[in-house]
Amino acid sequence: MPQSLQAGFLLHHQNYQESSLIIDVFTQTSGRVSLIAKGVRRQKAKYLGLLQPFVPLNISYIGSGNLKTLSHVEAGQSDTILPGLNTYCGFYLNELLRRFIPVGEPYPDVFLNYLTCLQQLKSTREIEAALRTFEIQLLQAIGYGLQLDVDYLTQLPIQAVHTYQYDIEQGATINDNGQVHGATLIAMRYGKYSDTQQLNAAKQLMRQIIDFYLQGKPLKSRILISKLIQKKSCKSN
Repeated sequence: MPQSLQAGFLLHHQNYQESSLIIDVFTQTSGRVSLIAKGVRRQKAKYLGLLQPFVPLNISYIGSGNLKTLSHVEAGQSDTILPGLNTYCGFYLNELLRRFIPVGEPYPDVFLNYLTCLQQLKSTREIEAALRTFEIQLLQAIGYGLQLDVDYLTQLPIQAVHTYQYDIEQGATINDNGQVHGATLIAMRYGKYSDTQQLNAAKQLMRQIIDFYLQGKPLKSRILISKLIQKKSCKSN
């Protein structure tokens, strides 16, 4: 049975046969869905140019198996054009969704968080804060929420003046030789960072946590972003 139109974004695509694509889309009501988009690579294809990352779409599909068939797609309300390096940050979000969100399970809150983060990436300000907030929200939604409010051993509130050791599966506990300041944990909890040092510390901690749940499997987008930053740095020297 055809599905009614629902909001969605293209996460990934690969060529299929001579003129088609297999696409991975993230929808507001159905979650991740894998679809065959038949004939869309033909020069005069009806949907040519629409199936691009970060473009809000309204789609419908047919089929009952794991791989369904795209039946209709149209542009959503407005395009999300990401400037420069922010484009690759968007690919990073897409890769996180593909790694952590199972096919066929709806995550409407994650969809809205993704949409919010894309809107933030349209600006060049506070990119790192936007990415950290999305990462934390994503892990929370799938059951890997971070313990950022209390010391898991003492149950006392996290204090900005202390340092903490963070155990990925249990949370933070006060430690004079800890890896992260309480102020950073509080900033992560509320998504409000006061300086670059907090953002860098939050980035390192989130990288460790995400790598833990990915069981060592590398993120291609992260590697690409690192190479681009290095290349840009070399040109500026």
